Amino acid sequence: MKIAAIDVGSNSIHLVVVETDAVGNQRVLAREKTMVKLARGITKTGEIASEAFQAGLETLALMAEVIRGVHCDTIMACGTAALREAANAVRFIEEAARLGIPVRVISGEEEARLIHLAVSRAIPFPDEPAVLIDIGGGSTELTWVHGERVPASISLPWGLQRLADAVPTANPPTSEDATRLGKFIQRVLKKAKKALPEDLPAVALVLGTSGTLLDLAKGASGDSVFTREQLLRFDRKLWRSTAQERATTLGVDPKRAEVLHVGATWALGLMRWLDATQVRCLPVGLREGMIWEALRHGGVALPALPDRRRQSVESFAERLDPDPGHSRHVQVLADQLFLDLRPAFELGETERELVGYAARLHDIGLSIAEKSHHKHGAYLIQNANLPGFWPKEGELISQIVRFHRGKAPSMQKHETFALLAPWHRQVVEKLAAILRVADALDRRRRQAVRQVRLETDLDEARLVIHGSGDLRPELEALQEKGKLLFHLLDRPVKVVQAG
Repeated sequence: MKIAAIDVGSNSIHLVVVETDAVGNQRVLAREKTMVKLARGITKTGEIASEAFQAGLETLALMAEVIRGVHCDTIMACGTAALREAANAVRFIEEAARLGIPVRVISGEEEARLIHLAVSRAIPFPDEPAVLIDIGGGSTELTWVHGERVPASISLPWGLQRLADAVPTANPPTSEDATRLGKFIQRVLKKAKKALPEDLPAVALVLGTSGTLLDLAKGASGDSVFTREQLLRFDRKLWRSTAQERATTLGVDPKRAEVLHVGATWALGLMRWLDATQVRCLPVGLREGMIWEALRHGGVALPALPDRRRQSVESFAERLDPDPGHSRHVQVLADQLFLDLRPAFELGETERELVGYAARLHDIGLSIAEKSHHKHGAYLIQNANLPGFWPKEGELISQIVRFHRGKAPSMQKHETFALLAPWHRQVVEKLAAILRVADALDRRRRQAVRQVRLETDLDEARLVIHGSGDLRPELEALQEKGKLLFHLLDRPVKVVQAG
């Protein structure tokens, strides 16, 4: 079997094509990489710039030729932070599909999971605690490992290019630039700490999987391993140089020379935050994780037949849902919220489908009893073996329904939730928060709220509710059911009623 995996990253687009045998042995048939910087400028404009847009499609066209040349059985392509955020991402994905490349946008949690899968197949994890770090152009994924255990994982919506856009620097950069960037990174990491368990083990070792860290390793030590002291010395050299000098004197890739000083400071900040002393870079990443994921499912890139999945959910709901008008309206409101929250929550297409299915099924527990119907619904879904779904997907839908009302999910109070992997816990928490708000906004089951929009920036959020008549019951329900979403946003939320 021949499998092609394409990582449509925010900085670079990577392709790897492998041939596998029946026991999973792999032979690499092709590798390609082009830096196109899809994320450049998105923070300011909200869109992929026209030059990067075109360069990305030209790169995918060349990769499609390579794939056709080796006659692949399975083609999988995953889009990351830039395609989660850009307003013109849908058009980019449509153009890619015409080239024969079916790009699917994945969440930050899924990125972290697939990177962990790739590393776990490449090396035995050390006995001492370590952190996997992948610094992309638009986001950074961190996963704590301790032997075979994964105590925590987090995706930060800040990567090399996004940081460089948010905190622009002169050429050469100034000391004031360095101070501003340092303070910005401190704020980002202080906020990130709130989302992590308090009892994480101390780590000394970072396992790095990104091109940024490989470039830093080359400059800091000339090897695949570097220490924090070596990185500090290289960071100072980068900040004393112009972009041209970084490329000529320091040997930095010219395409990364413009922003690598930002990447060095970001990596240094992460190491200090973790109290890590050493980084070991590994030649694997998201694309290798994609291949291993496909092999786990018999070479299939994605669950087959999306129409079958939708029909499976609809048939199940038709038998058990006492108020389909309500659940379908909640499904619409949840999707509106999802689209506005996708950049802030770093969510992908899989999560959009999951919250939609959970919204359609969220009240099926009423067929058993009104009291604790969220728990009854979760039980029904968990034991339904819905056709077209992988078992893990059914489990996640079940958990989202379980927490669409009642107490928020808790590691200490809810055993089934605690048993989920950290990246799946985060997905359940985010999607349950969306579903809670959507359900609250149809409190009286009259579809009085027609539309909901969430506008966010770094300092605050505005929840704009469009509806008719007296919406006080819905707004009162929102005060309680919106708490989880407002907590996850971690900024003041202003609720605005519009006509």
